[in-house]
Amino acid sequence: MKRSLQLGGMTIDLLPEIEHRMMPVSFLFDALTREQMEAGSSWLDGRFLDPATMTLGLAFQAYVIRSEGLTILVDSCNGNHKQRPTAPWQHDLRSNAFLDNLGRLGLRCEDVDIVVCTHLHCDHVGWNTRLDNGRWVPTFPNARHLFGRKEYDHFLGRFQREGAAAVNHGAFVDSVLPVVDAGLAFFVDDGHVVVPGAEGEVSLMPAPGHSFGHCCVRARADGEEAIICGDALHHPIQLELPDLRMRADLYPDVAIDTRRRLLAHCADTGAWLLAGHIPFHSIAQVRRFEDRFRFG
Repeated sequence: MKRSLQLGGMTIDLLPEIEHRMMPVSFLFDALTREQMEAGSSWLDGRFLDPATMTLGLAFQAYVIRSEGLTILVDSCNGNHKQRPTAPWQHDLRSNAFLDNLGRLGLRCEDVDIVVCTHLHCDHVGWNTRLDNGRWVPTFPNARHLFGRKEYDHFLGRFQREGAAAVNHGAFVDSVLPVVDAGLAFFVDDGHVVVPGAEGEVSLMPAPGHSFGHCCVRARADGEEAIICGDALHHPIQLELPDLRMRADLYPDVAIDTRRRLLAHCADTGAWLLAGHIPFHSIAQVRRFEDRFRFG
């Protein structure tokens, strides 16, 4: 399992919170059949899918990019103490894994310069904040937090209309607004360049469909490219079935088109695909396989 990637002078490290968990198929897909899973077993082992129990293997992971003297965290997973009765996989977690793994990379929370959220769903913003004497405070106190402007405005509108609990299982209130209130939030547009520089460029890459303003994070240096894909891809079965609809995609047809274009781009250019929810092949390359795809 590859856990780190070097692109010129840029380093990208995997930062797991939950490295592997088997989840019901219905967590991701309404239409995935047992027959399709059995066919997938020809190239995906039991860590990824189990047709007998109709479960799929998932991870919840972030990435750390170090470039031009800056430390960038991409997505922040589930977080601790978050009350999510409607999202039991992350309800009231009490795990040291995320911060311990950050420490294993030689980093403290204070060392993070920039936090980028591919989108504002609850499992991508959780460690933006931590509980301190009953208050949600920013976990990364020195970091500029980059939120997509369209994404933020969409969920702010929903929050104002529908209330706290209705928006991303409450994550907008406990993991986004405290960052805004602390003056650490910066709202950016599609294609925003996070880091320009001689070592390489880190930018936002529009990847619509899963949420209102979903994006990937693209890192390029020395002619190489890596794409942190957020929720444009959830599980390797989607390499075999790229048109399989993910249950939580806001615009499913748009998400399918985004996923196909992303996989084709990686297969045709050799760009690395870095997935937040795929265990074991988290940092991988992709190749074409007939009209589908496989890990390279």
